[in-house]
Amino acid sequence: MQESKIIQEAAERSDCVIVGRRADYILRDLRPFRLFVYADMASKIARCREKGADAEELTDKALRQKIMSIDKKRARYYRFYTDQEWGDKGNDDLCVNTTNAQIGKTVRAIERFIL
Repeated sequence: MQESKIIQEAAERSDCVIVGRRADYILRDLRPFRLFVYADMASKIARCREKGADAEELTDKALRQKIMSIDKKRARYYRFYTDQEWGDKGNDDLCVNTTNAQIGKTVRAIERFIL
C-alpha cells in the first residue's frame, strides 16, 4: 500500500510525528513512541465549535453524532488493517486525556516528557 510506504520512508529519513494512519502498526519494527490523545465528548464538541464553521451549523446532538461516526470509522479502519482495537491503551506508550487541558500547554508538556 502506497500510504504504508510513505510512512516507512518518512520514519527512516528522520524523526517525525505521524498522526493516525495506523503508523504505530506500520512502524512497529522500529519501536516508535506511540501516543494516544483522547477527550470526553463535551470537550470534543467544544473544540469542534472553536475550530470550524461546519460545527456552527450543527446542533450539539448532530455534532455528537458526527464525532461518533468519525470515531467509528477510525476504529473500523484500524481494526481492518491491524487486527487490533483503536483506542486500546495497551497499544500505546502514553495516553493523554485532553478533556480539561489547553492543547498548546499539553503539547509542550509532552515534548518535555519525550525529550
